[in-house]
Formats: sequence, C-alpha cells, structure tokens
Amino acid sequence: MFDTCVLGVDPGVARCGLAAIVRRNRRTEVRWAGTVRTSTGMPDAERLHQLGRAMREAIGRFEPASVAIERVAWNRNQVSALQVARATGVLMAVGAEAGLEVEEYSPSEVKSAVTGAGNATKDQVAEALVRLHGLRGIPAEPDAADAVAVALTHLVGAPLKRAAARAGTR
Repeated sequence: MFDTCVLGVDPGVARCGLAAIVRRNRRTEVRWAGTVRTSTGMPDAERLHQLGRAMREAIGRFEPASVAIERVAWNRNQVSALQVARATGVLMAVGAEAGLEVEEYSPSEVKSAVTGAGNATKDQVAEALVRLHGLRGIPAEPDAADAVAVALTHLVGAPLKRAAARAGTR
C-alpha cells in the first residue's frame, strides 16, 4: 500500500513539539517526535527563525503530505498567546512554502479526537495515544507528545472533513 505521513506541531516559542506519524496499511506509527527549544536570551526574531529552520528540516527529512498545527488557545496571558501566535504563523508559512496542506485544530478537538473527551488532561492524552491507539514511541516530553496527538487528529479527521466538504457542495 502507500504511506500517509503527517507532521504534527504543538507550537510555542520556548518549546515547540514536532512529530512525524505515518499510516501504513491501516497501522499508525510514530516515525519521530521531539521538542525544539529556543533560548529566552535570544531576540524574538532569531527564536522564530530557529523554529522555522527546524520545521523545514523536519519537512525535508520526513516528506509529510500535510501539516497539522494546534490552534492558539487565547487565555488570560495575552503576551504568551501572542508569542505562540507568532510561532504558529511562522510554522504555517513554512508548511505552505513547502506546498503542504496546513490545517489547524483547537486543543479541545485534539483531546476529543484522541481520548473522546474535550476536557482531557495532557496525561490522559498521552496515555490514550498508547492504550487506545496502540502507538509506540510516545515521548515523555509533553510538547512532543502533544504534537503526536495533533498529527493523529489530522490523520483520522482529515478524510472526514473532506467527505463533509464534498457532501456540502452537492
């Protein structure tokens, strides 16, 4: 058969989770997952450049068919949310630059797709990746594990979204 690879992204400036997962013959496996870290002492532009470079390297190495990014959750800390939004913009632009489909998912969409509950904790999401979805190699780093969950959400949900869109145009 053929492989479908998705690059999942849990965006952040200090820590950004990236994960490449692949579906092969109805089995999903983690090819790679890691966390990109940037130093708080660096200028913001350099930190964003470093994230973009890491994203380009992951795209070049794993040749994904699409990119799935967790959407920024706007909470009380607007400064932090703005920084994550900047990182998200850079990462989305790098995906688009590579000619890839880029799709965003809210945190509750990811939690619901992986655990069945939109209010699941990070620990419950990581546990569900192993127990419910049978994935191996889930990293202990929360940002990398979240990137796996985002990629899985897209891998499972993208065909449903396309089918719904086709049905709506008829």
